[in-house]
Amino acid sequence: MPELTIQEAAPQDIVPDTTETEVDLDVETQLSTEETLDGDVVEPSAETDVSESESSETDTESAVEEYVRPGRLRDIDLDLFENQRRLFSGFDHWDSDQFGRWARVDYLISWRRGTKIPVLASTSSAGTLIEDAGVLGLSTTSNLLGSNSLNDESTPGIRIDFGRWLPDRDVALGARFYSMFDAGTTHTFDQGIVTRPFFNVDEGENQSLIVNYPSSESGALSISSTAKMIGTDVYVMRPWRSSGIARVNFIAGYQFSRFDESIAIMSDSTNLDGRNSIPIGTQLEVTDTFRTKNVFHGGLLGLSSDISGGDYTVSFLAKVGLGGVNHTVVTNGFSIITDPGGGTNSLEGLMVRDSNRGEFSRSRFTAIPELSVRYTKHLNDALDFSLGYSVVYWGHAVQPGNQIDTNVDLTNTTGQPTMPFTIDHYWAQSLNMGLTFRY
Repeated sequence: MPELTIQEAAPQDIVPDTTETEVDLDVETQLSTEETLDGDVVEPSAETDVSESESSETDTESAVEEYVRPGRLRDIDLDLFENQRRLFSGFDHWDSDQFGRWARVDYLISWRRGTKIPVLASTSSAGTLIEDAGVLGLSTTSNLLGSNSLNDESTPGIRIDFGRWLPDRDVALGARFYSMFDAGTTHTFDQGIVTRPFFNVDEGENQSLIVNYPSSESGALSISSTAKMIGTDVYVMRPWRSSGIARVNFIAGYQFSRFDESIAIMSDSTNLDGRNSIPIGTQLEVTDTFRTKNVFHGGLLGLSSDISGGDYTVSFLAKVGLGGVNHTVVTNGFSIITDPGGGTNSLEGLMVRDSNRGEFSRSRFTAIPELSVRYTKHLNDALDFSLGYSVVYWGHAVQPGNQIDTNVDLTNTTGQPTMPFTIDHYWAQSLNMGLTFRY
């Protein structure tokens, strides 16, 4: 930003035009020499001329002094101007350590793209036969949870940004860390008719696993999800362009980001009527889990801009991470049957079986852009308050809901359910407010 000295900012001294004053004095002198109150002519005394001349000079000097020595020069706040000059110029040779460092702490309120899930829990109206309970496609069946998204509620988070301008250089080193806290939820169903619906490949029809049915099965179904996101940047910032009150900085560095999600479907029931020759009191516990992980490492390039409004600044950030992302899907499923005598038997899960159980991984090149805007109010020389908005976009990501295959082969002869390894896009946005310390 071009430097503006106080001498250039201040108005130039104005020499008062004394021509009119001299003319007025000459007229008054002529009149005083030509007439008196009695009509007589009286020559003006030297003492009177000197006195009036000194008075005129004093008035002129006072006017000039009052003009060139105001409290502030033409509304220029020199203290604020000097601070803005230092902030926009970075750490220059005339600066001191006082303005070389910054540390910002933001509180985030974030929203993320939820993970879409199939119908994982269903129910039926009272009086429905146990064979038809919770079976999808019947008029008596309704969804308890499914055909929607999980993990899309607002959650808190934190972001920390700190760095410093290098002495005698127009270069700053900085680092940023952020974390969006767990957006997961837990849903539990244990009243009325509760079932886990699926499509039986062997029979070629929709069926359901009974979890709770009055007088026949007593149990509960719990569906839990998690969603966490973290990231960090290490960067170099250098002023690139400046014009008036605006400046654009070039940013380059290293970026790491990661988000993990999971869905766990757990049911536990006890047989009450001995149907299908099952001993009364037999317990069945069935658990299926789907976990996904996306890890990015790469370089970052971007631009940031600051527009000063005096006691406030409006900032923009546009950057993109370019590098490799590793997608990982981990599934597990098991069933434990406990007979009334205490004996146990372990089997596969319902939707995670030998055909889709294990850890699956893929890597690819991707880009992760980020945009943000921030309004900063300068409270004093060392403390700022800010409000802002930011959004991060992943062009390639895996989420657990997309990896659930509801086609189940109970005989394990057709290779179903499968591992689809569906890759989709993902985004996270946040509102933020925070404090910045400059020292």
